[in-house]
Amino acid sequence: MTDTVPDADAVEALAAGGRLVAMVGLGGAAAELPVGRLYAKDASIVGFALSNATTADLADAARGVVGLLRDAPWRPRVADRLPLSLTARAHRALEAGEVRGRLLLTPP
Repeated sequence: MTDTVPDADAVEALAAGGRLVAMVGLGGAAAELPVGRLYAKDASIVGFALSNATTADLADAARGVVGLLRDAPWRPRVADRLPLSLTARAHRALEAGEVRGRLLLTPP
């Protein structure tokens, strides 16, 4: 996983009172942010270290993600279902930009 560091474009896209979330390792890249724009938007930057989360925190987060996935009103658009034997064909179609949606590869 690569570090995700907010930049000036992210600050401009923020709504008034918005928050930027920085997910950066200890050796992560520094970002230059227009602090004045953050101030004018009454915005904030929040960072966190996943390694500080407790087992209970992680379990709670996992339950939240499962709930969102289970209860979401949206579903991915399935363009086609293909047997595993046509994986190479599916890959070529994806690379060529011929697919609108997801290709599901199914066991024989």
